[in-house]
Amino acid sequence: MKLRLLLLAFLPICSTAQKVEDSQIIVTLPDSADLYKKVKIALVNADFIVKDNYKLDTLTTYSREFTSMAGHCVAVAILKGNTVTISGYYSLKKLDWFGFTQSSNSFQKVLYYKSSKSWDLLMKVAEGIGGQIAFAK
Repeated sequence: MKLRLLLLAFLPICSTAQKVEDSQIIVTLPDSADLYKKVKIALVNADFIVKDNYKLDTLTTYSREFTSMAGHCVAVAILKGNTVTISGYYSLKKLDWFGFTQSSNSFQKVLYYKSSKSWDLLMKVAEGIGGQIAFAK
């Protein structure tokens, strides 16, 4: 009986845990008051520059350069009700024959795996928003 109660207590934690190849972070807030502003501030605090594309349900950023490796990351936040879905794209820089780095035009979807720098940036944004965090593919 005690084992069943213990398993039931940890079931919500296990169901929202990060899994390899998750690509979306879903943040649920108790209310939707100033949600656009909260997300925009969280993106700016993570050193992203938000594009002003006049869409009130989607925030997109310009590419942000990684500090620890040669690459870029773009964040996308979709707002719906009191829920924010955060995803992103990354690209690695390429080294040419003269030793200069060239930005790549091919962006890949950000996926969770251990020690992913781009996923850490998206998690920083999600934690800056606050609320309950869940993950999806």
